[in-house]
Amino acid sequence: MNNAETIFPDHGTAPANEQQEDVVYLCQVSETVSCGACCGLYNLAGLTKDSLETILVQRTTAFERVPRTIEGIDGFWKKTEGWTPAERPFPHFHHCVFLGMVGKSKQRVGCLLHPAASGNNGIDWRGLSYYGGMACRTYFCPSYQHLPPRYLKILKQTVNHWFPFGLMVTEFRLLTALFEALENKAGRQITPDDFLQSPQAADRLRELLEIKTNWPFRSASSPGPCHYMFENGEYQRPTAQRTHPDIPLSTYETIFMELESEFASKHDLRTAEAILDKLFSEITAAIQPR
Repeated sequence: MNNAETIFPDHGTAPANEQQEDVVYLCQVSETVSCGACCGLYNLAGLTKDSLETILVQRTTAFERVPRTIEGIDGFWKKTEGWTPAERPFPHFHHCVFLGMVGKSKQRVGCLLHPAASGNNGIDWRGLSYYGGMACRTYFCPSYQHLPPRYLKILKQTVNHWFPFGLMVTEFRLLTALFEALENKAGRQITPDDFLQSPQAADRLRELLEIKTNWPFRSASSPGPCHYMFENGEYQRPTAQRTHPDIPLSTYETIFMELESEFASKHDLRTAEAILDKLFSEITAAIQPR
């Protein structure tokens, strides 16, 4: 466990049946990388990195003046909420107002109620949150359960900012499709060492992961880069949309579905495939052969 995880630990303890070498913690990774997706971090309309960071910084500054009492914290919640569920992309998914900037330099997202957060003097106030303290301490996201540890380790060592990290690390279906396509292109499994040994491969992988926010074929009906990460059957993604029946399916169909794509022509489809082909080729070319 690295220093960031020691200072600001994860939600909970790994299941007893997990081998320690297979446990990959995702919540607090480094001074600049963390994830708050399960707390509804990205469940905001008109989401952008800059707008979300502005909200979190302002919220963190305001919370520093809040008395650490039940009344003070509840008052901050009521004052800060500022919108109704209907204004969120996923109305039944809460956005926690106690998400803010944490750490020594306040460059990553985290829980302002956590006992290690600034001003709390070791007291755990998470029981006052929407989800409650037990959920915060024990929940593990589907990616923790479904993705191979090597994929998670690659993400942790490659992504260098909390915004893209949290957006992507919880996209286990999209990540599975991307990494499998990459491994098919490489003709072997990829490992964390591949990206440690090749800065160029790491740069190209970060570019690949950015398609979550800059995908040019995202459907107009999509809620944007945010997504619903739970597996309860609510807010399921539709298949990739096509405006004409003669637009064929693609070998990247799962990726296109998870990116909430819509294609108006065969040319659009081929352009989308070419974007992925180029990135996969650049990454595999930069990985040292074995």
